[in-house]
Amino acid sequence: METKHPIIRVRNLHKIFGRDLHVLRGIDLDVQPAEVIVIIGPSGSGKSTFLRCLNFLEEPTSGTIEIDGVVIPAGEPGRERREHIRQIRAKMGMVFQQFNLFPHMTALENVIEGPVTVKKIPKEEAIRKGEELLEWVGLSDKRDEYPSRLSGGQQQRVAIARSLAMEPKIMLFDEPTSALDPELIGEVVEVMERLANEGMTMVVVTHEMHFAKDVADRVLMMEDGMWIEQGPPEEIFTNPKEERSRQFLAHIL
Repeated sequence: METKHPIIRVRNLHKIFGRDLHVLRGIDLDVQPAEVIVIIGPSGSGKSTFLRCLNFLEEPTSGTIEIDGVVIPAGEPGRERREHIRQIRAKMGMVFQQFNLFPHMTALENVIEGPVTVKKIPKEEAIRKGEELLEWVGLSDKRDEYPSRLSGGQQQRVAIARSLAMEPKIMLFDEPTSALDPELIGEVVEVMERLANEGMTMVVVTHEMHFAKDVADRVLMMEDGMWIEQGPPEEIFTNPKEERSRQFLAHIL
């Protein structure tokens, strides 16, 4: 079997806030194309910070991040580095806990905003693609609605469509269902499952263990800014090696 080059490669990543809040402690991670990684762990363990470092929403303190061949070491900002960060952000979509839709724009306008303003795609083409994406997330009938008229689950699906409109190679999800009412979680998870089945590389921080069990290729458990356990979901959920993992899973499963 030929070895593929990882599409995400993280080496010795540290993040320190202020003088002494050491949130990430020497993280390594390789993610293969089309792999679905789910990161679990207690609140405050560093999961969201790790995701935000991947696309430099958070500046790593030390270490190296490589995304699809673009290598960025932590360190001094400069013009070349800013360009590299722009390049990797173009390759990655990110969906947050909060939906962050523009309230003054309709669902369709939210989806086409990036392609038109950032990628300079002609508006007619962006609209056609935007309509396809809204159909893909099951919201064709909501194209002209404003976010305030949509449920949380619908808003999050628009947010996913908006990310996909930029044609990313990688999707990052930071607890995408944690702000949703329980009955709306399924519709968002279903879209994420379809995305995984279509071969999208995904790194997902979530408490949705069904998604982790059904969709993840690998589950990584984080505590105190380090991986304490990683493996296929069936291994992590049925036979975790670490006592800390067992205790955490006992609370949530």
